[in-house]
Amino acid sequence: MLPTVHQAGPHQHAPAAAQEIRTALDQRGREAGRSHALDWIGLAECAFLLGDVTGAAETTGHAVDAAAHTPSGRVRQQLAQLYPYTVGRDVPRPLRAARDQIRDLLAT
Repeated sequence: MLPTVHQAGPHQHAPAAAQEIRTALDQRGREAGRSHALDWIGLAECAFLLGDVTGAAETTGHAVDAAAHTPSGRVRQQLAQLYPYTVGRDVPRPLRAARDQIRDLLAT
């Protein structure tokens, strides 16, 4: 019989991933274009996974700003994956603003 393997979920990896992404952001700036935008998107997703509403709203704003400066379809696709985190009945105002930012950029 094989031993049971416990797989860690995304919530468990979010703190370490966020630290790695912050390091990447520190090492490369806006001139990295697509990578810069993807880093901000990843950091926003980490904040959502950690339940950090303020951080999620702030990093989503940075993600949308970075995404607006690159024509990458992958960036748009990854940004669209953040959208469901911002939807719901009792979504706090900062996340509603983040949702509007995502929607506005994806509509262009």
